[in-house]
Amino acid sequence: MHNKQDYSSKIISGTVFAALLIAGMALLPQTAGAGSGFGPGTALHAHGEGGDTAYWLKESAVYALRALYYGMLLVTTGHMLTFLAVSPGERGARQREWMGKWSGPMAKVLLLVVLLHVFVQSNRVASGLQGGFDDWLRVFTLTSSGQAWLVMVGLAVFGLIAARLPDAIKAVWALLLIATESLIGHPAASDELTVAVLSDFIHLACSSMWVSGVVLLLLFWRYDRKEAGRFAETFSGIAWLMIAILVVTGAIMAWLLLPDLSALWRGAWGRWLMGKTAVVLLVIGIGAALRRSARRGELPRGSLLKLDGILMGALLIIVAVFTTISPAPASHPVNYHRMGNDLHYTLKIEPNAPGPNDVELQIWLPEDKGEPASIGMVIIPQKKPSAAVNIELESRPPGIDIPFPGYNEFRFVAKKTELSGAGNWKARFTVRLGDGTELEREFDFKLGY
Repeated sequence: MHNKQDYSSKIISGTVFAALLIAGMALLPQTAGAGSGFGPGTALHAHGEGGDTAYWLKESAVYALRALYYGMLLVTTGHMLTFLAVSPGERGARQREWMGKWSGPMAKVLLLVVLLHVFVQSNRVASGLQGGFDDWLRVFTLTSSGQAWLVMVGLAVFGLIAARLPDAIKAVWALLLIATESLIGHPAASDELTVAVLSDFIHLACSSMWVSGVVLLLLFWRYDRKEAGRFAETFSGIAWLMIAILVVTGAIMAWLLLPDLSALWRGAWGRWLMGKTAVVLLVIGIGAALRRSARRGELPRGSLLKLDGILMGALLIIVAVFTTISPAPASHPVNYHRMGNDLHYTLKIEPNAPGPNDVELQIWLPEDKGEPASIGMVIIPQKKPSAAVNIELESRPPGIDIPFPGYNEFRFVAKKTELSGAGNWKARFTVRLGDGTELEREFDFKLGY
């Protein structure tokens, strides 16, 4: 038993040392190679010619810390939820005894990792301002992320106590921690806020059960082979249910967050999602093999458990990267021109991304038609037509484009028009002429591409 306790202490000490080392690297001073300022939502890349070693270390450490944060969050919350699944009777008594010994160290490591993660992330946000005390105060009092981080820290502190409380309180604590994390991810920016955040919450809760189950299997395999077999019987049924729910909630979030199906291969977020899906398929295959062993009453194979652990680590790394990338591919301004006998027009939308956009409409009418009596325009998201945006166009002097002989040019603009939700949109405008004739045109475009 002494050797096993020493081994456990080494794991905890190693994790703490790694977390401190990674956090220290993440806080390296910004260098010339990263001159444009790297934000939490930016993909990993170098800004200088060839990048800078310290910069690469810094950004790699940020992702490593995110992976460690997600790992400890899921392992610890799932561990607390798993108490509800392990019988308090004679069959589960030994398992609960082991789990009770591991709860305290997990809660302590989680607290440390949460503190480091919050400090590094808030430091990056505050440094993007001026880095002074007022900016730190603004981060934690005026931003939803900062407020959620404070709640996370408070819950992580309470976790030291929750580890010794009844199972129901452990579960409530775990679910509150997961709910807080759900409020600061990509789903919180979705147009379908309630469905997206609820799906993310369920997704994280099921992920925590699966991740902690894999870790517990590895721990039981190391400390108590007999209990490893028993726990495998309990976990195999839970794991299949969790994976089924993960597939459903993952599909819902992908449908809500992706602009359209082509974003799976056109954008970095979609490609990381496909990579994550491939790893999950491997996990399902390993889970099937472990379940067969459990049904036969056999001990789980150590090689399969280790491979499951490696795949779990790969998933955490993927999640650490793909939670910092926008689901929408890189956007390009809309600049569309169309000719016609009774009307030429050019429509421009810039930057063509969710948020404030400048809209410009140029029209050319035959000289004998005179000036337009009125013009109206609406931009409609095809996913949710009821959220159509009426564009308040204002007349401006004609531009300096090449004139069309026999036509008069008219120009209209709308500044800072708020468009939300990347994906397929339709622009529709109607020109009413002095004689009462109406000319209507439509143009389909992709917002956020």
